[in-house]
Amino acid sequence: MMLLALMAFGVGMVFARRGGGSISDEKLATLKEAVKGQNPKPEAWLEYAKALQSVAETRHNVGMYKEAVNAYDQVLKADPYDKNARTGGAVCRASLDRLHGGDAEDFYDFMKATIEKDPKTAKAIFEQPYALAYLSENRFQHLKDEAIAGSMD
Repeated sequence: MMLLALMAFGVGMVFARRGGGSISDEKLATLKEAVKGQNPKPEAWLEYAKALQSVAETRHNVGMYKEAVNAYDQVLKADPYDKNARTGGAVCRASLDRLHGGDAEDFYDFMKATIEKDPKTAKAIFEQPYALAYLSENRFQHLKDEAIAGSMD
């Protein structure tokens, strides 16, 4: 019985070390190939972005966060109002700032654009724990106020 428990633990550790939760490196490679084709659909970019974000969060991988930001931006080029891409893009930009240090300007510009496109989503983003640290700066507090005012329409 003890041997069985140890084997189960070992198998669990193997999967945990692969990173990315339930997203395998093979799945990530397949998604990457799907967006490399001619005119990939926004849905493919979104799936790829979410997978990259998941793996980046597990591995604390700056490069994957950057790739995820790019993938979310591809979705937003096709549909600037996509809430999933807006939210995912904000999370990844904030995570990059936290891990890489000091690129709050990108998050600021992204949130400013988000307010212009979808103030309700911007308001919701500013209410998330990852965004609260930014609110100590006046410029971010002003953005949040703009998002609140714009979301009342």
